[in-house]
Amino acid sequence: MARNELKIGTALSMMTIITSSVIQILYTPLYMKYLGPGDYGINSLVQSIMGYISILNLGLGNTMLRYTTRYRAEGKIEEEKSLNGMFLVIFSILMTIAFIIGVYIYINIGKFFGERFTLVELEKTKAVFIILALNVIISFPMGIFSTNITSREKFIYQRGVKLITIILNPIVGAILMINGFGLIAVTVSTVCFAILSYFFDMIYAFKLGMKIKFSKFNNDILKEIFVYSFFIFLNVLIDQIYWGTDRVIIGKYVGVQGIAIYSVGAIFNTLYMGFASAVSGVLFPRINRLIVEEKHQEVDDMFLKIGRLQYILLGLISSGFILFGKDFITLWVGKEYIEAYNIALWIMIPLTVPLIQSTGVSIMQAKNMHQFRSIVYFIIAILNLLLSIIFVKKVGAIGCAIATGISFILGQIIVMNIYYKVSVGLDIVKFWKNIIKMSIPMGIVMIFGYILNYYLIEINYLNFLIKIGLYTISYGILLWFMGLNNYEKSQVYIWKK
Repeated sequence: MARNELKIGTALSMMTIITSSVIQILYTPLYMKYLGPGDYGINSLVQSIMGYISILNLGLGNTMLRYTTRYRAEGKIEEEKSLNGMFLVIFSILMTIAFIIGVYIYINIGKFFGERFTLVELEKTKAVFIILALNVIISFPMGIFSTNITSREKFIYQRGVKLITIILNPIVGAILMINGFGLIAVTVSTVCFAILSYFFDMIYAFKLGMKIKFSKFNNDILKEIFVYSFFIFLNVLIDQIYWGTDRVIIGKYVGVQGIAIYSVGAIFNTLYMGFASAVSGVLFPRINRLIVEEKHQEVDDMFLKIGRLQYILLGLISSGFILFGKDFITLWVGKEYIEAYNIALWIMIPLTVPLIQSTGVSIMQAKNMHQFRSIVYFIIAILNLLLSIIFVKKVGAIGCAIATGISFILGQIIVMNIYYKVSVGLDIVKFWKNIIKMSIPMGIVMIFGYILNYYLIEINYLNFLIKIGLYTISYGILLWFMGLNNYEKSQVYIWKK
C-alpha cells in the first residue's frame, strides 16, 4: 500500500504540475487582458511580500514532520500527541507575531512604493495585502494538520485536493474577471479556496487518528527542535531573498510594469521548479527512514536515481525553452514582454543543477547536516540582494535575474557540490559522469532544434507546434537509445502497464 501511495502520489504530483502549468499559461494572458499588467504586477508584488511573513514559521513545518515521523517509527504515541500540542501552541504564537508585522507593513506600503506607484496602485496594493495577509496568518496553526497528513505519507489525498483546487480556483477567477469583477474579487476567491483546503486537512488529519495533547513541554526536545529549525529557517529566508526580493526591488526602482515583465519570466522558472519537485517532494519521509536505518548506500543510489529522472524532464524543458522560448512568449503575451525570455534564461540555466540535486537537501535535513548549506546560502543570498540593487539601477528588471544567476553558480553549484562530496558522502563524481553522459544526446538534438528554427522562421502557432512536436519526439528517441539506463526504461514499461 505504501508503495502504491508513493507511486500514485507522484503521478498526482505530476498531473498537478502539468495542470497548473497549462492553467497558468492560459490564465496569464486572460489576466493581462481583463485586469491589465498593472494589476498583474501588484498581485505579484504582494505575493512576494507575503513570502516574508510566511517565513515566520521558522522552518518548523519540516521539523515537525521529522520528529513526528521519528516518534511514530519508534512507537512513542504519547510523545507524538504532546508534540502536536506543542507545535499548535508555537504556531499560534507565531500567528500573533505575523499579525503585528502585517499591520506594520500595511502602514508603510505608501512610504516604500510611493515614488513609483500611483495613488490608485497604492490603494489596490493595500487592499490585496489585507486579503492575502489573512490567508497567511491563518495558515500558521492550520499547517500542523497538513504536516501530520504528510507524515503518514497520504500523498493521494494531499495531491488530489491540490489538483482540484488548482483547477477550480482559476476557473472561478476567470468567471469573475470576464464578468467585470476586479483584482480584489479574484484575490478573495483565491483565499476562500485556501481556507477551504485548511478545513479539509483538519478533518482528514483527525480522521487518520491525529491526537493533540497539551501537556508540559519537554524543554530538551523544545531546544533541539529550535536548533534544528533555525537552519531550515535560514534556507526559507534565503529562498525568499532569491525569489521574493526581486519584485520588491523592481517595484521600488522601476514600478509595476517592470514587475509584470519580470513576473512573466519568473513564471517559467516557477513551473520549472515545480516539475523538478514532483518526485523529490514525496521522498522526505522515506529518506528519513533510510537514514534512521543507516542504509547509506540506498540513500546514495536514490540521490543519483532521482537526479537522473529529474534531468530527463528538465533537460527537455530547458533546451526547448532556449530554442523556442522567444516564439512562445511572443505568441503568449506579445512582443512587448520579450525581455522576459532573457530574464528566464539567466535563472533557469544555473537553477538546473540544484534542481536535479534537490534530493540532496532532503538527505542533509534527514542527517541533520543542513547547517553548512544554510550558512553558505545566507552569505550568497546577501550577495544576491546587493547585486540586484546595483544591477537593477543600471539595466532594469533583468538586473535582478543576472544577480540571481551569478549567486546560483557560486553557492548552489560550486560550493554545494564540494560539500556533498567531502562532508555528506555522496558520490558526486559518479553523479556528474551520469549527467554529462546524458547531456550528449541532448546536445545533438538541440542542433536539430536550431535547424528547425532556421527553416521555420515565421512565428505562428502552426510553426511553433510543429517545432516543439518534432523536437520532443526527437529528444525522446535519442535519449532512449543514448541516455536512459535499464532502470529508467523499465519504469516506462511499468507505467505503460
